[in-house]
Amino acid sequence: TIWDGQVVLGSADSEGAARCDDSRWQGCWHGQPVPPVCENRLMAAVEIRAATPEDAAAVAVYHDRCFRNMYSSQLAVGAFEAPDIEATRRQLQDWFRPESAFETRVAVVDGAPIGHVTVRGRYLVHLFVGPDRQGRGVGRYLLEQGEAMIGAGGHTDWELHARVENLAAIGFYERAGWTVTGRLVHTVEHGLSYDEQVLIKHRS
Repeated sequence: TIWDGQVVLGSADSEGAARCDDSRWQGCWHGQPVPPVCENRLMAAVEIRAATPEDAAAVAVYHDRCFRNMYSSQLAVGAFEAPDIEATRRQLQDWFRPESAFETRVAVVDGAPIGHVTVRGRYLVHLFVGPDRQGRGVGRYLLEQGEAMIGAGGHTDWELHARVENLAAIGFYERAGWTVTGRLVHTVEHGLSYDEQVLIKHRS
């Protein structure tokens, strides 16, 4: 699971506009606060729609970039390998089919997916935002979409799993009202083996 920043709304001023025009707006802000004008511009351009199998290739690319960014030090020393991007694409393509048990919404800017959320029953399965779009409220918006999708299915006890070392993601979910249970699940996917924290949320 990949995290994103919270939405912080505000009006643009001359300083904010200047910072937004900075070339860094096109990439990550390296943990620095995102000027509200930048966040507002991006969110105004975001379209949320149902995923289609044709989205799988683009989603697999930013999924791979997210993984490589987060685990760059482990990958550098050969602790493990990145998931096979083609296997990821095939999995996503299956998930995005209309007949799939998974339901996915993609965030799209200028026709290109930049993030997505996937649910299945009472589970929030995936939440990813491309590295160059993180920290601007997209993840928070997608989380709200995912929670609404689960709730629409009549589920009141929700669950998600986050890798134990992904403390930023866990913190992001906690700020959104999710609770860490302390229970771990062991996952094997695409040849990788890892432990995940179980988080829950209740809605009456």
